[in-house]
Amino acid sequence: MRKYVSSLLMIVSCYSNALASEEKVPVPKEWEHQFYVGLNHAGYHYLEPNITQDEYVPRWGAVWVKDVGTLWGGTASYRLTWQEQAFIQPELTLLYGKHQYNFGRKDKLRSKTKHAIPALIFEPRLTLGWNIVIYKRVTLSPYSGVGYRFKSDDSDEVRTSRGNKLGHYRKSNYVYIPIGASADYQLNETWSVSIKGEYDWIVKAWHYSRIPNHQPTIFKQPNGYGLKGEASINYLYKEMKFSLSPYVHYWNIRNSEEKKGGAMEPYNMTWETGLKMGITF
Repeated sequence: MRKYVSSLLMIVSCYSNALASEEKVPVPKEWEHQFYVGLNHAGYHYLEPNITQDEYVPRWGAVWVKDVGTLWGGTASYRLTWQEQAFIQPELTLLYGKHQYNFGRKDKLRSKTKHAIPALIFEPRLTLGWNIVIYKRVTLSPYSGVGYRFKSDDSDEVRTSRGNKLGHYRKSNYVYIPIGASADYQLNETWSVSIKGEYDWIVKAWHYSRIPNHQPTIFKQPNGYGLKGEASINYLYKEMKFSLSPYVHYWNIRNSEEKKGGAMEPYNMTWETGLKMGITF
């Protein structure tokens, strides 16, 4: 009888210890809220490497256009995470700056403007993803969703180096599907680093263009894609995380559909290289 009671007490003790150890295991939060606010600074480089694209190009050389400038603005986002795994994230980027227009043929610059062309980028997005702990302190987060990019350039009153008005107003619109992933490595309790890569599949693109003495025209561009890369170093202080993130965005847009008379938006490429400084809380 004494042996039976002793065995029973041992079983109860082991069960109590097991429950105690289970209580020490952190339980994932049902819902977690994170807000991010950041300041952006970016260099902008837009190139139309071959405007004419006709039979004279091999003989005379390509006619090209470049827009270069600097953009300032910010990014804000909100992330709602379920049990530290599934998340949904709306975000918004707003940038503003002034560009310089350059026009030439081959290696010769034919005309240009000062950095006086107002330019605006407005880019809201919505992404959904999943956090996967793949090795101790390494978390991989694949995601996808939908994005919209709007950019306007207003050179109605801007004059070129030859004295004439550039007189052009243009609005670019891209609707795209982002497909990407980020990887986060926790160095210690305070510091972490992360990288992010993304492919943007453009499902619809169109451009509104207006020049003096002509009716506004909308050009549809059915083909194109974007690439985005970003690296971050993060510092955690209490419940706030400070981050510094260099990034690059690239867009590759094919020829638009031609209008009567052969008018179209030509093949173009865009690079945005910048730096973000942000706080997550």
